[in-house]
Amino acid sequence: MDSTSAKAQWKQNKPPYLLETSVPGIFASGDVRSGAMNRVASAVGEESMSISMAHKYLNDN
Repeated sequence: MDSTSAKAQWKQNKPPYLLETSVPGIFASGDVRSGAMNRVASAVGEESMSISMAHKYLNDN
């Protein structure tokens, strides 16, 4: 999904967190993310960011 269609689907009053999908509280990393580089190291780094963003989401909600 490109960023334009993702923005059109976003229904929250706040902008999405980094790596958050169009479903609030669901985060994507690695090969499932649009535009992913198909690299293990990138996926590991993105997963650690996803965990951090999930914690932030849970704290804010």
